[in-house]
Amino acid sequence: MKNPVTFILKHADGSLRNIIIEPLLLSDLSEKGIYKIYKTSIDNESALFTEELEIDEGRPALPDEANPDYLGTLEIEPMRLQWKYTGDLLNADEQKQVANFIIDRY
Repeated sequence: MKNPVTFILKHADGSLRNIIIEPLLLSDLSEKGIYKIYKTSIDNESALFTEELEIDEGRPALPDEANPDYLGTLEIEPMRLQWKYTGDLLNADEQKQVANFIIDRY
């Protein structure tokens, strides 16, 4: 996966949440196996990408820890079908859904 994708995450109560899965790439654009996960604005639970565009190249990027849309990072080792989640907002089943999506699709 070279570009961010959206995925519909199913919660234990049956509700759905749209998320963005963003791959981290090496300088040669090859995959690292690390993916950042964010809420989307599709379900109106987030303001991600809905603000007016500001050109602020001189300012540092908002760190993930300060971003209210950041859900964590998933590092995947597809050969062993294992993953490591860094964060505290996705439960084990939700992590598995994201990992299986990435492994099956990419």
